[in-house]
Parts: sequence; structure tokens; C-alpha cells
Amino acid sequence: MSENLIDAKNLSLSVPYYQPEARKLMTMPRRLLSDVYFRRARRSGRTILKNLTFSLAPGERIGIIGSNGAGKSSLLRVLGGVYPVTDGELTVRGEARGLFNIQLGMNLEGTGIENIYLRGLQMGLNLTEIRERVESVVEFSGLGDDINAPIGIYSTGMMLRLAFAVSTMIEPDILLLDEWIGSGDVSFRDKTEERMNSLVDKSRGLVLATHNAMLMKRLCSRGIVLDNGSAVFDGEIEAALEFYTRMINS
Repeated sequence: MSENLIDAKNLSLSVPYYQPEARKLMTMPRRLLSDVYFRRARRSGRTILKNLTFSLAPGERIGIIGSNGAGKSSLLRVLGGVYPVTDGELTVRGEARGLFNIQLGMNLEGTGIENIYLRGLQMGLNLTEIRERVESVVEFSGLGDDINAPIGIYSTGMMLRLAFAVSTMIEPDILLLDEWIGSGDVSFRDKTEERMNSLVDKSRGLVLATHNAMLMKRLCSRGIVLDNGSAVFDGEIEAALEFYTRMINS
């Protein structure tokens, strides 16, 4: 029997809230000299995720359902290693990659080619791996000679083409999606849809957070409903969506 791709046990995530005095420049010397004071300033905070226990089996596709602020995006970022686990246990077997803000980290003063290398390094690829992908990224983006121009002069559509092509040049074992990524450019839309479907099909597991119920039904077999950071339902996707509908209408 294959091991689960993800095992989470009592997983929690909290973020500290700092008292206003603890953030003032005048108090910095005292804070640096007083570890007790610093710890006291960090005591208050907010719990984003609360005691989540679930697993992702090979080939499984899970939809994360919930209202804005329920913890969906935070959970994906914990699974992708962006946020550290505060309490509990998390085991991820394989490479987990998320498509969150696909334009994050791009340098407006750099050329398209330079940004392919920059984003590739940010995503954990080495220079050899990036070089092997550059030609296909440029071809997919359809930018032609504009790939050698600073991206600061790109139109919104050109920027999205490059960002999407770069962000999807890797094929992770575990795909983490915070909403389905598409392009407003009509001529590019079919290509993005085909690429997204290919990423899902090639992944060994999927965790998707979206408000699109039809997309959930098409891609996912199981749903986890979050409410204020807690899992209140875990089961078949149709039942999960029905539970969520009843919950928000009650």
C-alpha cells in the first residue's frame, strides 16, 4: 500500500499580534535587552488554523471549501511550506508546489528572459533546469522578441502570459491551487486551460481552494469544509458542497 502524500495531525497555525508599544523605535533598546519583555509582547495573536487532521492519498483530489477568511489560502501555504506549522504534525511526501500569486517576485526592470531565471530560482530550480525550460516558456508565452524587453513596459496581458508560462514550467507531485488560474486574454485562454488541466492530470495529488462549485465537482472527489479555521466536514465532494450551502444559509 502506498504511503499518503500528505499526513496532517492536529495541525494549527497562529500568527502573533504585537502590542503598539512593542513596535515603537524608542522601545527597541529595551526590547533587545529584555527577552522577557519581547516574549510578553508576542503573547497575543490569532489562530488561523485549528487542529486539522486529514490525509491526501496518491491520486486523490481534495477541494477546500469555506467562506473568505475561513483559512483556505493559509492551509495551502502551510502545505506548500510558505508558513510554518505552529502546533501539530505535518508530513509531506514529494514535492508540493502552489500556484498562488503568479506575478510575485518579478522584477519590472528586468527583461522577460531575466525574469524567467529569477522566478525559476525562486521556485527552487537550478540554472541547468531553468536553461532546459527557457525555450518552451518563451514559446508558450507567445511574446516573441518582446521577451528581451524590460517587463515594466509590458501590457497587463503580456505580463500575465509571462507570469503564467513561468509559474507552470514545473510539474510538482502535489499541486496546490488557490483558485483556478486563467487569462483574460481571449487568444491565450485556451492555452492556459489546457496547461492547467495538464498540470492536474500529471500531479500525483491535488488540493484546490476555490469558490467555483462546478470546478470542484469536475476536479475533486473529496471536500473539506473549513469554518473559522476548523474542519467542520470531510467527505464526498457533493456532500461537502451541500453541507457548506446549508451552513452559510442557516
